[in-house]
Amino acid sequence: MRVTLEQLIRAYPAWRIQDLAGGWVAMRRDLVPRASGLSNVRCGETLTELAANLEAETRLK
Repeated sequence: MRVTLEQLIRAYPAWRIQDLAGGWVAMRRDLVPRASGLSNVRCGETLTELAANLEAETRLK
């Protein structure tokens, strides 16, 4: 399934999502402590890969 930038922005409002050097990066708007076990940055070569990585991050909560 192809994912659009708009879909990701709506689905993950706590993340800033942008194109970066041929791939995509999502950065938390409010950083979490290192000891939390969560990521502050997630990347993907495509928006679909980034969506999967953000979904995996959501499951870690």
